[in-house]
Amino acid sequence: MAGSQSDSTTGVFSDPILAARVEAIKQLAGGLSDRVAVMDRTLNVVYANETAWTTRHELPVHQAKCYEAFARQSDPCGTCPAVKVFDAPEVQSVSCAAEGNGTACGMHQAFPLIGQDGRVASVLVLFKPSRDAARHPDAGESSRADQAASRERLGGILGRSAPMRQLFEMVRLVADSQATVLIHGESGTGKELVAKTIHRLSDRREKPFVVVDCGSLPETLLESELFGHMKGAFTGATVQKRGLFEEADGGTIFLDEIADTTATFQAKLLRALQEGEIKRVGGTQPIKIDVRVISATNKDLCELVKARTFRQDLYYRLAVLPIHLPPLRERKDDIPLLVRQFVADSCARHRQPTRQVSEEVLHALSEADWPGNVRELQHYIERAVVTTTGEWLTCADKLPTRGSPSADSDLRSVGRSAAKEAERARIIQALGQTSGNRVRAAKLLKISRASLYLKLREYQIKETD
Repeated sequence: MAGSQSDSTTGVFSDPILAARVEAIKQLAGGLSDRVAVMDRTLNVVYANETAWTTRHELPVHQAKCYEAFARQSDPCGTCPAVKVFDAPEVQSVSCAAEGNGTACGMHQAFPLIGQDGRVASVLVLFKPSRDAARHPDAGESSRADQAASRERLGGILGRSAPMRQLFEMVRLVADSQATVLIHGESGTGKELVAKTIHRLSDRREKPFVVVDCGSLPETLLESELFGHMKGAFTGATVQKRGLFEEADGGTIFLDEIADTTATFQAKLLRALQEGEIKRVGGTQPIKIDVRVISATNKDLCELVKARTFRQDLYYRLAVLPIHLPPLRERKDDIPLLVRQFVADSCARHRQPTRQVSEEVLHALSEADWPGNVRELQHYIERAVVTTTGEWLTCADKLPTRGSPSADSDLRSVGRSAAKEAERARIIQALGQTSGNRVRAAKLLKISRASLYLKLREYQIKETD
């Protein structure tokens, strides 16, 4: 039943982008034990996997509404959280209430599926576990244990906030698919880490994971790196070279900062994705490749498409499964969890005793603005670990705020701020090396005692620091 339904309903989309996305969902949801479905704006069931359809048998497949198929109701539900996805295009996902009875159909989360015109045309719905799990207590206990173990971590990704729980769900969902993934998020949000997690959860985990920073390479070198080149193809090409697509064969290639590529390169990449083959620079023979492509950007590709600086057809080819990473300011509940992990990692890396973090410090870090997101927080914690000599971690550095140089200032101000932080850290280190002897510390720093005393007052450094 599910097979005939899914085969026929994909064709209702005249939009090729929606058709491709539904096809990708079919590929990854077909073998899942979780219930997965896609509905259009009028609540028609466009696709549902076999597990979802087991709740009904008597209804005609092609005319089924979601409330008929999954809630066994003849009338629409009074309120459906999924409607918000259609009404507010900026909504990335919605979840049913954690408390209470939730929705009648058992919906857990809903994600928008955007068509070629940029409008939300359908919604991907993930449901809560079926009642069958309740009939098997052992399976239910195992499932709850698994959920508890993965609640705050998925691979190397940490988080307990609602946006991160949604991200975990999406990563698990797309991991076993072969479709391309586009990860969008601000700098420092962990796009490469998400790409690695998708690879490690996929059936390609035993094959290579290759990272390419598209923004750091000029067009000609990027083409040679990705596709390889023949001997004599250009000046300096003294030997034949395999490209990174060939190196990643069977695995995953991660194209970071894809928005920074040129139109010429975009055309060649599009052909490689469409044909599943490449040609080395200077070569004529096509080479078949089996590579899953995950790309990432911190820019709005839709706006770049409108401005005609990024190919529309390549965008749709890359964004079959889009994932949005929330900035740290939208997931502040995760900061204490991240801080404790970063402190433990930094202490181990620098071979220092474990530092304790007080509630006051955690509160200060949680209230701070982190324009550089998780990466900035991680570097801040590492600097604090290195410059702290006591048992307790201190926040001696000025925490970043929206008015701080790290958030919004010119390069000269940022440089001065970084120099002061480095100078303060070196003074604390010298005092530690000399057991607080200021005369010996001044000699170690190659400055006069008077200069050292001035800097101690300027940076408010006490002997206990």
